[in-house]
Amino acid sequence: MEKLFITLLFLVSLSTFAQSHYEQATNPEYKPDIPDAYNPQPYGTGSRVVKANGYICNQVDELRAKLPGLSGQERMDLISEINRLSNGCYLNIKVNENDKVVGLEFENETKNAINPRTAEHGSTRTYSFEFADRSKQDMNLHITENSGLSGLMSHDLLETKIVFVPRRVLPYVDMNHDLVDCVQKVILPTEEYILFDAITKEIIGGVLEEEAMDMEVSRHNRKFAGLEYTGNGIMIRADRRAGTPEHTYNVSYNVNEKIKHATLTRKGMSCDVPKNMIWENTENADKSAFFKYQTDQEFLDRVVNPLCGWNLTMDDLI
Repeated sequence: MEKLFITLLFLVSLSTFAQSHYEQATNPEYKPDIPDAYNPQPYGTGSRVVKANGYICNQVDELRAKLPGLSGQERMDLISEINRLSNGCYLNIKVNENDKVVGLEFENETKNAINPRTAEHGSTRTYSFEFADRSKQDMNLHITENSGLSGLMSHDLLETKIVFVPRRVLPYVDMNHDLVDCVQKVILPTEEYILFDAITKEIIGGVLEEEAMDMEVSRHNRKFAGLEYTGNGIMIRADRRAGTPEHTYNVSYNVNEKIKHATLTRKGMSCDVPKNMIWENTENADKSAFFKYQTDQEFLDRVVNPLCGWNLTMDDLI
């Protein structure tokens, strides 16, 4: 009886644990534009999988109920379909040492319009929405593209760092969105959204459009993830092959990377800015780089308007 009680207590605790993460990943947390000193502390992150309540999960449960009555190829085909749909049933999250959700991850790892899966070692494009310490100051989108052409990370990985301005809300998954069409809706810091195919993790709508992965054999010429931002804010982007995009480097390992500059884009306008005007610790590879500015207004006043000459106000971005 005591062992049964402990088991039940563990299951209840596990359910509460999962529900807490689910709520952190799917509820908005607004961040007012008030200066708040940011002092990032190094810590490890762990991965979690949270079940997302919705239409797809119900489909998976219904299919699983049919398994006991099947055998042979019919059973194998059903298992394959269950595994496919399960990709859309769960959310991949990152948690910090304090057990708070500090990231959302969407990995495109199957053959589809974006990922050709033609390489010997497979290929993936991963979108990681990161918000260390659940702080407004350092919210970003990290994209890792692994061509899998050689099997060597130093050759195959293309890294992209993106910051969206204005920063108003921590990224989250809008679970009020209709999942019948197998779509996951991610709210960006700007309060705009991206629609992911819940199963393949392709971007299929919203303010970010993506191009298919470049499978060019030469690691020196392969293009970084093709992305176009169509929203009303500003997108800041830096790229690096097998490195940290925010850091500056003396040597380029890919003709498409800007080793000392980030690119700002907005409504067809483009502007290159030194990375050290965007992030702290850009020239120290031993330290984590983080976004310099506590408020969006400060970023407009010190970077966007004087360096790009765009003469924007906060009202222009909202």
